[in-house]
Amino acid sequence: MSDVKLLLERQARWQRARQALTWPEKVRVAEQARGSVLRLRRSAEGDHQLEQAGPAEKVKRRLT
Repeated sequence: MSDVKLLLERQARWQRARQALTWPEKVRVAEQARGSVLRLRRSAEGDHQLEQAGPAEKVKRRLT
């Protein structure tokens, strides 16, 4: 089976499983995803700020 076909079948299984969830479960999954996205954004912002910082500031931020 091709990689694309496997990927599409896996996606279809995931969609069917998600469709079968109750509303409270769907809300919980959405809240978890939102929390993950926010943490990733904060991490990316921190990485960007570290790139802009001077050498002394980089050492200071890594120690804290």
